[in-house]
Amino acid sequence: MAQNNLAEAFPATKPVKRRIPDIKEGTLHKAKAVVIPNSLPFSKFEKILMTFCGIILTGLMIFVISGKISLSSAEHELSSSQGQVTKVTSSNSNLKQEVNQLSSRSRLDKIAKQYGLSLTTQNIRNVNK
Repeated sequence: MAQNNLAEAFPATKPVKRRIPDIKEGTLHKAKAVVIPNSLPFSKFEKILMTFCGIILTGLMIFVISGKISLSSAEHELSSSQGQVTKVTSSNSNLKQEVNQLSSRSRLDKIAKQYGLSLTTQNIRNVNK
């Protein structure tokens, strides 16, 4: 069978050899040869793919940060609303207590005596809302 030549032919390059001194206990020994292979350049597809992934990643980072900011804003508004609810509840409680004090039996008796009125228990009716 014949080979179909699907592999791309790259020119054969010789690896670069560099000499690195071997320093051991303050004395110099023979330099060792280190082979550093040449790196292949990125293809157009790889460059486009990396750019596209970078744009997507940047967009997701912006989306997450804006979500965090809106969440923080909503929490601040919730806290403010809860503070207002607490103030109104306290005010309502104070007003109910004042109504109870003003409509107490002893106060009504005192006001009746002041104006020369009398209270008969047969004519009193309790009205509840």
